Order: sequence, then structure tokens, then C-alpha cells
Amino acid sequence: MMKLIVLSEHSGNQTVIPVNRNSAVLATFTVLLLLIGLSVVLERVLSQQARLASTLLEQLQSDINQQRDGIAELEQNLSLNLEVSAARIARLESRLLRLDALGQRLTEYAALDQDEFDFSEQAGVGGPLPQGLVEPSPTSDQMNLTEPALKERLFRMSQAVLNRSDQLAVIERVLLRQQRLEEASLFGKPVAKGWVSSNYGMRTDPITGKRAWHNGVDIAGVKGVEVRAIASGIVTFSGTKSGYGKMVEINHGGGTVTRYAHHRALSVDAGDLVKRGQKIGEMGSSGRSTGPHVHYEIYKNGRSVDPSLYIHRARPTKSG
Repeated sequence: MMKLIVLSEHSGNQTVIPVNRNSAVLATFTVLLLLIGLSVVLERVLSQQARLASTLLEQLQSDINQQRDGIAELEQNLSLNLEVSAARIARLESRLLRLDALGQRLTEYAALDQDEFDFSEQAGVGGPLPQGLVEPSPTSDQMNLTEPALKERLFRMSQAVLNRSDQLAVIERVLLRQQRLEEASLFGKPVAKGWVSSNYGMRTDPITGKRAWHNGVDIAGVKGVEVRAIASGIVTFSGTKSGYGKMVEINHGGGTVTRYAHHRALSVDAGDLVKRGQKIGEMGSSGRSTGPHVHYEIYKNGRSVDPSLYIHRARPTKSG
């Protein structure tokens, strides 16, 4: 027989509990089972927490690696973009050089003052550096592919393009003015081949044989030769007119009108817009005529003008 003595902490009294051997063994075994079960549960809890912590750590490490890879990719893309931008800028600078060459040719073509429109020299520009840009070293734009350097190159190139645009705009206006004067010029003959068979003014009429006034010049040639507009304008008449046969009348603006008569065939209609040198008909002998020719008249503000003043003069050159 075993005795289990229990002491009271407050009163100090003792209580004796008799315990037989079998009960003690059972109690001890029960306590051991409880301890073992508790340790198993605790181990499982700790194992789950460890696995969860390990999983979170792996996920965190994966996120860090992804961010690191992303940063590396951004750096690579940034470097690549800078290289691509530099290459594009170089191509634009090359095109600007070709633009300078074209501008130089236009300057020579338009007979402009080459000292004033000198595309071979850099235009005089300047001023303070815009805020946010850094003044580069002389070789920074060739040696360093940095964003400030590229911005500076773009800024300089945009200024050059603006200057070239202003110069080309002036040249364009000059050329357009020259073109309008050239298109409106009455110099030359309305046929590629032909000779003046009858002059402007008093003459012996080829039909009646009497003296009469001739209001134009006759240009004889081969039947079917193209008759061309002497200058740009609007066709105000295209058809048959008494005495003229098949005739075309063109209004060139500014009070200037030209007439072309005795066609074999007409190639334009009233209302058509024609350009200088455009075919308007074919030489013939329709109407009051003795053979194939073009009767050519010029009117200025309603009054007839001697066409020979223009037929026998050369067209003005680009230089004046």
C-alpha cells in the first residue's frame, strides 16, 4: 500500500491519501500518455508554423528576385532605348545635312543671295540654356549615351530645323512668285513649230484682196500640230465663232485674254483650267482661212495688243 501525502499551502495541514500499487501505475501511465500527446501536438503545431514561415520566406525571396530581375530589365531597356534614341537622332542629323544640301540647291535655283541664305554654315542662334538641361562637354554627345546629352542634341537639332524651315519658307515664297510670273508670262509662240505668215495691223486681206485691219498674227505650219496655251488660265470659250472657225479663248487674269483660232480640233471645254504649254487644240484651217495656221490674238484690259511683241522675245531667266 502506498500513501500520497498532500500539503495545504495556506494551513500547512497534511492529507494522507492511500493509493494502491495498481492505481499508481495507472496514474503514472496516464500522465506519460498526456505528456506524449501534448508533445506530439506541440511538435505538429511548431512544424506547421515552421513550414508556413518557410513558405513565406520562399515567396518573399521569389518576390525579391522578381523585383531584381525587373530592375535589371528596366536598366537594360533604358540603355537600349538610349542607344535607339541616339541612333534615331543620328539619322535625323543626317537628314538635316541632306536638307541643307537641298536648300543650297534651291538657293542657287532661285538666284537668291547666297550670303543671306547660306545653308552650308550654321545659322546664328543662341540664348540661355532651357531649365532642366545641362550644358554638355564638347564630346559628351558622342561619348556618353545619357538622357541629358540626348536632350541637348535634340534641342540643338530642333533649333536647326526651325531655322532651316524659316529659310525654306522664304525660298518657297520666292519660287512661287517666280512660278506665278513664269506661268503668267506671254513670251513665246503657241505652237512648237511654225512661222509668222501674217503680222498684226494693216494688211492686204487674203480673201478679198483689200486693205484691212488684222487684229492678231497668223502662225502657219503643218495641219494637226499641237496648239498650246501660252500661259495658265481659264478657258472662257471653246467652240465655233464666225470668221474664227474653231476657236479657244483663255482668260489669264489681270485683264489678259488670248485667242487661238482656225483649229482642226479642240481639246478643251469652256470652264477648264489650263496650264502653260497644255494642248488646247490642233492646227487647222476652219473658218475664214486659206490654209493651216493659228490666228493668235492678245488682249490687255479689253484692247488688242501686237502678239509679235511677245512672240519674238525669249522667256525671262531664273536670275531676272
